[in-house]
Amino acid sequence: MKSNSGNTLFKNILKLISGESIGRVIGFMAAPFITRLYTPSDFGILAVFASLCALFYPFCTLKYTVAIPLHPNEKIGINSLAACLYLLVINTVIISITLLFSHSQILSLFSSENIDAFWYFIPLTFFFYGISEILSYYSTRYRDFSTIAKVTVVQKAIGALTKIVFGLFRFNVIGLLIGDIMAESGGLTLYIRIYWKRLKEGARHVTPGKIRFILKRYIDFPLYRLPSQILQNASGSILMLYFAWHFGTDTTGRISLAMTMLSAPVSFACTSVGKAFYGEIASLGRKNSKEISALTVRIMVRLFAISIVPFILIICFGPWIFRTFFGAEWTQSGIFARYLCFYLIFRFVYSPISDGIFNVFEQQKLLFWLEVSRVMIVASGLIISCFRNFSVTNTIVIYSLALMVQYILSIILVFYILKKRYE
Repeated sequence: MKSNSGNTLFKNILKLISGESIGRVIGFMAAPFITRLYTPSDFGILAVFASLCALFYPFCTLKYTVAIPLHPNEKIGINSLAACLYLLVINTVIISITLLFSHSQILSLFSSENIDAFWYFIPLTFFFYGISEILSYYSTRYRDFSTIAKVTVVQKAIGALTKIVFGLFRFNVIGLLIGDIMAESGGLTLYIRIYWKRLKEGARHVTPGKIRFILKRYIDFPLYRLPSQILQNASGSILMLYFAWHFGTDTTGRISLAMTMLSAPVSFACTSVGKAFYGEIASLGRKNSKEISALTVRIMVRLFAISIVPFILIICFGPWIFRTFFGAEWTQSGIFARYLCFYLIFRFVYSPISDGIFNVFEQQKLLFWLEVSRVMIVASGLIISCFRNFSVTNTIVIYSLALMVQYILSIILVFYILKKRYE
């Protein structure tokens, strides 16, 4: 049993890694062209836009997507998907109407006036992100990771190509924004084509009663997982919004490039390793906590071994690497990248396994308080930096060290949960 689960998990990881690898290669190959077509200020506006959208994303389905792979009953599974679609449509309409009448006031609350002219992109991004998340979790339910891998490649290719084409025609920041939207929406037709027959047959079993059952049965997800996700996204968004407010869009753009390039392997691990890991332990069930614990250790050890060399290279040669690949005006991004590595090493190890452990063992309350602590740590660091008038570099150092400590504590908490369940 152990061997079969381990082998299945690593086969699924390889399927996802193949798609993610190709997608990331496309992204890295396109990046040197994109950074020469757009200015740091354009990237800064994109960073503010993406950070603001990240605050809205958890409201797409109120995190009921997490329930799609959990229940073994097929009728419950298709009704989980229907509930998520229902919530997504309602929430997209609410956000669209709200921004239509109050976009200036809302954006000013986040010091994001520089994206006021592009407010209408927010509902579009919100909707396509939600659809992508729903269909991705539906694929995870059946452990159809080959399809997820194919969609990932298509999305990365369409997003990169769109940014390059619009950049060549001098569309400025609009090209970056449209490219991000295309990166979310591209490939969705592939999901629909593959699952159309299954979805059509399953639609017969969708009823208001079953949807109400889903919403009630998994109420812990909006009550605790939703606030946790908001706080998790906020811990990342706060940094970009703070820098845009305090240091301007040029500096924010340079930090954004450093974060994007360094977060790529973290996102890579979360998408490939995280989805495969979640699909595997969801099928095992929390009763098999001993086996889940063994898989968790194996995954985390391998992730750390994979991450240590590239992150050390960035710490040693970051400025040279960014100057060579992205152009001379991005050298400072390499300096920022050095200090961001300190916490990203631990995030790379923790993030892929966190969703699976907390969701399968239904530790939503614990996860909520964990995210509260993360936001408080980040906010405290930025408040201190603001009042002490720290430089950009010193602010990043404080941010990175604070999150490094927090992620170490999070890893310890994961093993506490596993040990407690096993005992």
